[in-house]
Amino acid sequence: VLAGIDLAGARLRDADLGGAVVSHSDLSGADLSGASLEKADLTGGTSLQLADLSGARLHGADLTGARMQGADFTNAALQSAVMD
Repeated sequence: VLAGIDLAGARLRDADLGGAVVSHSDLSGADLSGASLEKADLTGGTSLQLADLSGARLHGADLTGARMQGADFTNAALQSAVMD
């Protein structure tokens, strides 16, 4: 559980965060390229602003309420992800 954590600008390339609870966290500007975030909880206003999620796997992730302005989702796998 990483809820409420500040990971702004963190280098998390290819990290395995599948199923992690990262709600209410700051991942702005983080490098999450190639990371596994399958079924991760990124709700509650989690900031992904300007984050690099290129090639990330977000199958079934919940991004409800996440702030994603300027995030790079190039070639990211978003099947069944919730983005309300």
